[in-house]
Amino acid sequence: MICRSGPKQVANASAALIALLLVGCASLESTSSNSIGRTIAQADVAYQTLSVNHVSSYNSAVESIARKIDGETPEQLRSALNSVGVKLDQEKTQLPLARYHVAPRSSVPNESRNIGVPMLLDYDTSSARLYPRDGLITSATAVYRRISGRPHFCLLTAKEIELNGSIYPLKIDNVAPITEMARRGRYVARAGFRNMLRPGETPNAPGIYLTEPYNSNKIVLLIVPGLQSTPFAFVDLMKSIRSDAEIHEHVQVWTFLYATGTPVLFNALELRQQLGKTVATLDPQDHDFATRHIIVLGHSMGGLMAHTLVSSSGEKLWRALFAVPPQQLKGDKATIRQLVDGLHFHRNSRVIGAIFAATPHRGSDLAESWIGRFAASLIHVPSGLQSDFMKVTSENPNAATPAAKIFHREMNFSSVHTLSPHDPALQALADLPIEVPFHSVLGQHSPAPIETSSDGVVPYSSSHLDHAASELVVRSGHGVCENREAQREVLRILRLKLHNQSRLARQ
Repeated sequence: MICRSGPKQVANASAALIALLLVGCASLESTSSNSIGRTIAQADVAYQTLSVNHVSSYNSAVESIARKIDGETPEQLRSALNSVGVKLDQEKTQLPLARYHVAPRSSVPNESRNIGVPMLLDYDTSSARLYPRDGLITSATAVYRRISGRPHFCLLTAKEIELNGSIYPLKIDNVAPITEMARRGRYVARAGFRNMLRPGETPNAPGIYLTEPYNSNKIVLLIVPGLQSTPFAFVDLMKSIRSDAEIHEHVQVWTFLYATGTPVLFNALELRQQLGKTVATLDPQDHDFATRHIIVLGHSMGGLMAHTLVSSSGEKLWRALFAVPPQQLKGDKATIRQLVDGLHFHRNSRVIGAIFAATPHRGSDLAESWIGRFAASLIHVPSGLQSDFMKVTSENPNAATPAAKIFHREMNFSSVHTLSPHDPALQALADLPIEVPFHSVLGQHSPAPIETSSDGVVPYSSSHLDHAASELVVRSGHGVCENREAQREVLRILRLKLHNQSRLARQ
């Protein structure tokens, strides 16, 4: 995409400089007493004399304007520019724009021909359910130009621009928005442990949150965190995606935030329900490319939840826990309905691929260790959910399978307990065929034969799945998505998906 200004206005740079100093700057300053008039006048001179050899001076002049508007609201900026006869150009969005910020210099690329000043646009999301509560930050580039003789200050999201007859790539920082949103959301990141222990008291509603304005033409990468985690554990991966021009242009990241202490399969039910709500909100007519091309990345317990998006349960999970059909169960109908919904699912046709990162498909022995049992004892499953399950169990003493009776005799329905290798439902889930191409990214905590290795939490024997399109084992602990090699692997998989989609589109 190229943004074009008018034709080159002055052939001789020296003549332009003299004319502007004598006439142009005086007219701009005369309309206002504030200092922005002087910076606009300097930018006007730099614009009129701009050439490939004078990019630095032009950028410095535009940066002077940007520094003066740092932290201002759209109303304040528009008023200041109007006072000196300058028009503000920016793209219209559905979200209300709150403030402008200059991107930190330390993260700005330094290419000599790149033009403009990287900016951050800060959107108010207090009434936008699908975006982070602390605001959505996006990238833009500030430039100054004249169109039909009138001065314009522009905030652009294009790749390049034509100024005075030459095309320049725009200087933009796509990583800075993630850095700033992560800084604002630190309290959410720190709440992961608390949300696990007291899942019924989490202040943040469970849901899918977008990290950038919805684009109907971009593939979706849906990140599902694991136990005691939040989407902020994937900030480095998101930065890697933003730093790759091809992938960032074609892939948007959604994240799932939830209280991780409740049973695995009920967290999975919440994921499926929230994904349905998100798609219905963004694409009510059900015709967008994005909502039909979702790749799910699940880390640890999040991979188990992701498994329910890409397989079909039939009656296998139900029969792993119950010896009778649902209609024969006695007790609260709503609780029984929740059990039915949690143990039955169909492959979501919108999901075209999956990445499993350090996923305990067959459980983790840590859940059965004293540490796991201690952690499970600390988790306060919402009292209503716990009591409802116990009541159904007591009213149907002969309904459970022998394996389920043994496993649930302690009446512990926490997520940690349901990550045990002895959970019959978890074993049934592991055996369900995955109906999309999938990839595995695994950690190896210390040198050892891969077959007997572990990431410190999940053994290879549990995280390995046959029939994966690829499997990569990296030297890492359980937080494998923080590993650079693993991040490069995710980028490789995404690029492969993009090229496959491009090939299919040409056929």
